[in-house]
Amino acid sequence: MNDVRIPQLLGTSKKAAFAWLTAMHQRGLLFCLDDDPQEIVNISDGARSFTDIEAKEISAILHRLFARRGDELHELAFEVVSRTFHTQSERQAFKTMYD
Repeated sequence: MNDVRIPQLLGTSKKAAFAWLTAMHQRGLLFCLDDDPQEIVNISDGARSFTDIEAKEISAILHRLFARRGDELHELAFEVVSRTFHTQSERQAFKTMYD
């Protein structure tokens, strides 16, 4: 059986990027987008988080998303993670802090 852990990217729109990042987060696979997926390791045992094939796929997806969305991709990833840890009013406060 071939388990596919990396969600499919369904376009490069803001909505599609957010959906992909959300799916990665829900699967426990989201990481700092500035890091090389080849070099991500599990803290508990030092094993690589992604296979060579997965890392290559993630890198290709991130390349497409950064080419289209630029640094907005970081904001979308922060929003995904923030929804896990912050209330709606806290997230709104973050957005206005840097305006």
